[in-house]
Amino acid sequence: MKGSAGRFRATWLLLLGIAWAGGADAAGLEKSWRPVRGSELRALFADQNLGDEVHFANQFHRDGRLTGTDMGKPARGNWKVTGQNLCWTWSRPASPEECYEIRQRGREVRLFRDGYEALSGSLTPLAIQPKEVKP
Repeated sequence: MKGSAGRFRATWLLLLGIAWAGGADAAGLEKSWRPVRGSELRALFADQNLGDEVHFANQFHRDGRLTGTDMGKPARGNWKVTGQNLCWTWSRPASPEECYEIRQRGREVRLFRDGYEALSGSLTPLAIQPKEVKP
């Protein structure tokens, strides 16, 4: 009996150690996401594409226009920074204003509403359109 109790305790301690190590690693990864707020949001999103390479691709133009696709369908609207949040309103298809808290890790961003992650994707610069040269 003593041998099986010792094995049970050793197994339990091993599992506890694995769970603790995994939790510590996950907590460290979560800390690497930094909140982005206020004027820093405009600098981060202006002239950038936010997409997940499958479901959506949104282009944040410097002048406040928002264009893109959602599940292959074209979309357009406007974006702005309100307080500490990134907000947008789609005019096509029509929708009410949505505002998000932003967290960033490199080019990756996560968008949160009411404390829950609503979207995530990567930022890439918009292709620069050459200005027309008049003769």
